[in-house]
Amino acid sequence: MTKSNSDSSNDSQSFIDLHLHTTASDGTFSPTQLVKVALELKLKAIAITDHDTVGGIIEALEAAENEPIEVIQGIEFSTEINSVSIHVVGLYLNFQNKELLDLTHEIQNAREIRAKKIIEKVNSLKAGPEITFNEVLELSEGLIGRPHIGEVMIRNGYAKTMNEIFEKFLKRGGSCYVPRFKLSPKEAIEFLKKIGAIPILAHPGYITSKIDLDSFIVEQKQYGLMGLEVYYPSHTEEQIKLYRKLAKKHDLLESGGTDCHGKLNEGPFIGRLNIPYSLLEKIKERIKKE
Repeated sequence: MTKSNSDSSNDSQSFIDLHLHTTASDGTFSPTQLVKVALELKLKAIAITDHDTVGGIIEALEAAENEPIEVIQGIEFSTEINSVSIHVVGLYLNFQNKELLDLTHEIQNAREIRAKKIIEKVNSLKAGPEITFNEVLELSEGLIGRPHIGEVMIRNGYAKTMNEIFEKFLKRGGSCYVPRFKLSPKEAIEFLKKIGAIPILAHPGYITSKIDLDSFIVEQKQYGLMGLEVYYPSHTEEQIKLYRKLAKKHDLLESGGTDCHGKLNEGPFIGRLNIPYSLLEKIKERIKKE
């Protein structure tokens, strides 16, 4: 496993992953499978942070019952500002909160409408056998995302890999791309803070070339931003040092995770980063002070 730059030797045998996805959104592991893999890797804590849904949390909690692992209830909101996609992770939320469930239901409805529009565009190309909404729905098991549409397109011969599908059809600006309903970072952060969760800016490395991160953090702290995802598979050593510096400067909690989506696209896998448990202890300390 690749080691993070964290400086905690005392927790060298206790690692965590605070950014994980399941089949409740667009991951390939069920919540039960994800917990099983985490146990095999001897992780001490994981956070279920599915996109715009809390649908996988109950199963994950049940799978971890009486096991030596903590499952943290979380979510990842996909937000946007000035055409820049920004993700916000929320940790330690009450996944049964009515306002939260109402919001995720609204987002889910918007996702389904978007999926149907994308499917219409795909079929209008006549580049392969027509795909149906039901085919995509069967694959999703939860919230419908572009990867689920992509899987059906691969099966029908539109391209051989998910990367090709996105490059040719589904990425922003692609022939079948359809924008979807998104919260603003401010709305997501304020909402998470309101329901008692810890709002964390996810994978800042994706946005540093598009916005001034320092100024953005100052602005979002006004709305309740509490953490920064310092440790992430694509972050370089230089970036990690910068994000740790920014976290310290703005009194933000350090967080980190692999953003594991299972085996989708052979992407970052759970446990790839050795993130020490001490980071989670600091998050818990902050919760007590709130």
